[in-house]
Amino acid sequence: MKAAARIAIFYLFFGFLWIYFSDYAISLLFQSAEDTREIQSFKGWGFVSVSAFIIYVLLVRELKNQKKVLSEKFESDQLFQVILERIEDAVIVFNLDTWKIDFLSEQVCRLFDIKTEDIISNPQLLIDQVHEGDRARMSHIWMNQLKENHTGLLYRIQMKDGKIKWALEHRLFIPSKDGSPNKAVAVISDMTSYMENQTKLEQSLKENETLLTEVHHRVKNNLAVIISFLQLQVYSSPRETADILEQSIVRIKAIALVHEKLYSGKNLSGLSSVDYITSLVENIKLMYMRADISIELDIQKMEFNIIDAIPMGLMITEMLTNSFRHAFKVSKPEAQIKIEFIVNENHQFELKYRDNGIGFPEGFDYHKAETIGLSVIFSLSSQLNGKEVSCISKPNEGVFYHFSFSPKKTNPK
Repeated sequence: MKAAARIAIFYLFFGFLWIYFSDYAISLLFQSAEDTREIQSFKGWGFVSVSAFIIYVLLVRELKNQKKVLSEKFESDQLFQVILERIEDAVIVFNLDTWKIDFLSEQVCRLFDIKTEDIISNPQLLIDQVHEGDRARMSHIWMNQLKENHTGLLYRIQMKDGKIKWALEHRLFIPSKDGSPNKAVAVISDMTSYMENQTKLEQSLKENETLLTEVHHRVKNNLAVIISFLQLQVYSSPRETADILEQSIVRIKAIALVHEKLYSGKNLSGLSSVDYITSLVENIKLMYMRADISIELDIQKMEFNIIDAIPMGLMITEMLTNSFRHAFKVSKPEAQIKIEFIVNENHQFELKYRDNGIGFPEGFDYHKAETIGLSVIFSLSSQLNGKEVSCISKPNEGVFYHFSFSPKKTNPK
């Protein structure tokens, strides 16, 4: 239509100019009526010849443009056809005006195991092939919600041999434009292999979780056996030896508690800082039977992994043991221990420990101390990529430890 309009306007404009200027030129050049009549006949033939030539040129140009457009459209259609035939996804184009299938890729036939001509003549076969557990849901979408976009429609296809296939469908509604029909396009991916692999992975994960739970359980039980042997040794050993064995028992219990919390919890990769530290402190307090000492806990909730949990637990164990054994040898009114555990903005965590016991002796250099307890505390701090922020103690005023750590993994909760 645009090409015809351009030619018509050009013809009208050219005809107006030809008539006006040709008549004006004839009036100037010829005076007699007979000469004017004769030249008028030539003017008409000239107009027809020139206009025919110009229209011919214009038509040839427009036809070349149309041929180019049609060629490009044909190439585009061919490319579109090849893409639809080569891709693994199945494609269905449904005409909502005629309620017929305009296009059906071969992948649809392979996915549903139905012949092309059967699907085109009876699209209901696709719905009948859907698994009965998903049929009502998909039938409602296909029949009543064709003018809506849908993504991630996962459903099962029941094959004739009883095999189940999984399909993931994305449906797109294309509204009419310039009088073209409304269409719904369905792109269906075969998800059978993915779902089968997913099932195998989930099964393998459950097996690994069961195995890991059993490992933690066995480690905890083995440590419990070791603790029992050491406790038997305590009863038959001198006081000095018994004290050493009791300290070893406390340390082993701190390690065993990690495995106990891991296998009894839902998360095998980590354990709650609040649950672990609280249980650890209660166990040590119960073992030393120091109900006279008030312990205040301020623990920020986060997730410990086993790599960080054991050294941290042993540090707290050593500090508590030192307080119970040395700082409060003699019962003291308002005896108190406070443990703070916080995670700062840089995802580093800090441990603050203080008691109001007897403190270190005057002139005591804890860096040069040869006691096992203090050596273990600072050694474990290094293992956790920690640094000593401060360690303050005065006679009869207690002790204060402050450590900062760069954990291998920190998950604030």
